[in-house]
Amino acid sequence: MPPLTAWSDSTGTGAEMAGLNRMDFEVVELPLLLPRWQAAALEAAAGARGMTTGQMLRRYLAEMLAKPIEPTSSL
Repeated sequence: MPPLTAWSDSTGTGAEMAGLNRMDFEVVELPLLLPRWQAAALEAAAGARGMTTGQMLRRYLAEMLAKPIEPTSSL
């Protein structure tokens, strides 16, 4: 898989000094296939919270990725 970006930030900007680089701010499109009922439920849940579907998904992903990954138990 090719890298998401071919350039890096070596200018010592504030973002880099904060531990971020330009790649952290780039946007990548991810196709998401959902059954129609899930897409409708997601849109309704986002609207009830005053967000767009994209905003809600980004917030959910940020929260999920901030949590430590717990090992799964095998059955």
